[in-house]
Amino acid sequence: MELETIRLKDCDQNFIKDVIEAGGKKAHLCFQCGTCTAGCPTVYAMDYTPRQIMRMVNLGMKEQVLKSGTIWLCASCFTCQTRCPRGVEITSVMGALKSIAIKEGIEVADKKGPVFHNSFIEVAMDHGRLSEPILLLKFVGRTEGSIPGAVKSLIKEASLGMELAKRGKMAFLPHKIRKPKQLKIICENIRKMEEEVQ
Repeated sequence: MELETIRLKDCDQNFIKDVIEAGGKKAHLCFQCGTCTAGCPTVYAMDYTPRQIMRMVNLGMKEQVLKSGTIWLCASCFTCQTRCPRGVEITSVMGALKSIAIKEGIEVADKKGPVFHNSFIEVAMDHGRLSEPILLLKFVGRTEGSIPGAVKSLIKEASLGMELAKRGKMAFLPHKIRKPKQLKIICENIRKMEEEVQ
């Protein structure tokens, strides 16, 4: 295993402040116990563990963190956050990192993470809650290079979808919310706030 030398002159001293301002509360309190990594259900697929990401954030390793696949693989299950002995809101840190990466137009090696994130946000904004079938259609349509590829992916996931629907864990049509006009107002306000920040 080759070790990489970290040069502080190459680190962004303001990165931790940017992460905290973007919603990554208490990111500076991490003392590297590793509890977040030990409990993470998706750590096996990550290029850096949650503990490593937290350390990199605190060191100011902005470029490496924002290009990492880890921030897109976070399942937002809150296991790390509820177990953290320092009360670091790690899930919020991961969300803040996603926001910063999107805002700065960071290119990542595996584009599926950002595509899934953006598709998820669109579905939630359009319907007021998640609709798995619509999310899957949006995601597959954007990640597969061809119609046959998209159809193949959808067929592959169909048996799982049928099983979830049969057990009452997923509906084929999105649930209706009571006050869709209020959702539109909220979404408009969010867009205005995003424009003001940029």
